[in-house]
This record gives sequence, C-alpha cells and structure tokens, in this order.
Amino acid sequence: MKSDPLTTPQLGSPVKHLLVDLDGTLLGNRNLPLGFDFAGRSLNTLKKYGSFKNNFGALVEIYREFGKPSKDRTNDLRVVEIFARRMNMGLEEARKIMREGLFAIFPELQKHFYPIPGSRDFLEWAKKHYPLTLATNPVWPPEIIEMRVKWAGIDPSIFGFVTHVRAMRSVKPHPEYFEEILGLQGLKAEDCLLIGDNVKMDLPATKVGIRVFIIESRPKKNALTLLKHPKALASAWKGSYSSLRTLLEAQLSETENR
Repeated sequence: MKSDPLTTPQLGSPVKHLLVDLDGTLLGNRNLPLGFDFAGRSLNTLKKYGSFKNNFGALVEIYREFGKPSKDRTNDLRVVEIFARRMNMGLEEARKIMREGLFAIFPELQKHFYPIPGSRDFLEWAKKHYPLTLATNPVWPPEIIEMRVKWAGIDPSIFGFVTHVRAMRSVKPHPEYFEEILGLQGLKAEDCLLIGDNVKMDLPATKVGIRVFIIESRPKKNALTLLKHPKALASAWKGSYSSLRTLLEAQLSETENR
C-alpha cells in the first residue's frame, strides 16, 4: 500500500450511507493492559469448568476460528460449538455460561477505554445527513457492543444496523464481512463510505467497492492523504474527522446545487 498527498480531494459518486467502525475509531483502548485483564478474568471465570490448559486452548481455538469466514453459521454459533466441545457440555449450557461470563467481565474493563477525540461531534453532524451502520468487528453480542458505544459517549440508537456476533458469519478483514453488510441491508457498495482507523482491518472494504476513510490517531491539521491498494475497486483516504467532514460537506453542497 502506498500513500500520496491529496491536492484535489473528491469523493466521487454521492455517499448515501456511512459505515462506522467502533474500536480505534469511536472508542480507544489501552491495548496491552486490556488484553491481560480480559484474558485473566476470562480464565478465572472458566477455571471451574476445566483445566487452565484446556480453557486457554479454547480461547486460542476461538481466536483461530475467526480467521476464516463461514458460509452457513453465525460467528456466535461457531464460538459456542467450540466452547461446548472443549468443556464437554451441550450448546445451550455453553451459551449460557459464555453469556453470563461476558456480562460479568466487561463492565470491569471500562477503565481501559476512552472516547476518540472528535468522534462524537462528527456523528452528531453525520446522523442528520446519512443513515449510519456500526461496522464493528462482530465478535461480541449486541448488548456488549451497546455498552461500549456508550463508553464512547455516543447514543447507540443513532445506528440503524449493528454488526454483532449473532448477525454475522465472518469478521474483518475478510472481504466477505463487508459483502455481508451490503447484503443484509440491501446496500450498493458505491453508495457507502466506511470510516475506520486500521489499514489492515478496514482497507480491505475497497476490494468489494466500498470507499474507506481512515481516521488518523494523531492527524496534522487539515492534512489529507490518498491511500492506494493494489486490489482496490474503490478509493481510500486518511486524515482527521475535520478533514472527513469537510469532504462530505463539499459533496453535499455540490449535490444540493445541481
């Protein structure tokens, strides 16, 4: 992937729908302490159901399972099946234990998260002009995602659709994830713009024709960069929330004046 300074920014065809990532885009986290805290609490919760080796193996297997998309099973079902087999229990019992564990663990993790500057103000503006989809990596249930959106200081109800573990069959950065978003909502790729923060996880949306805007963690004022990906079918940019809003406002103004 290469990047060039952008001198004449243009979004192209009218953007009609915004797909918005969560982690790193709306909600930041202190990655290392969060990872240790989550893993420790998870293993402590599971210790009464099996050995440390078996429980740790279950977490690793679940992580690896997300490394490939599925044609017929939701992410939720795939995770539950692994957990049930590892713990030698039925699917419903496994689902109940996992759900109770997540709802006990996640509220204790809030201290590791913080709102991304500029994200709330941007969405307050954007929700007046576009339908919004929360295009977060679908590895958590909707209740946990809603909790975390609130940690970002954002009202979850502004999103018409949320990609969560029970709704999706693939995860980022697989192109199938982005195709599934389009299919579930009846959207056209050329009408959408994905707002994310991670080139590796979000830029693959351009492979299915979705434009992408990467929010920089420490942007220079009004700086805007055009990103290039060899397999891209759509354009991508990198910059601040301010530069993104400027791009969208310019297009809205142009459309209104036609």
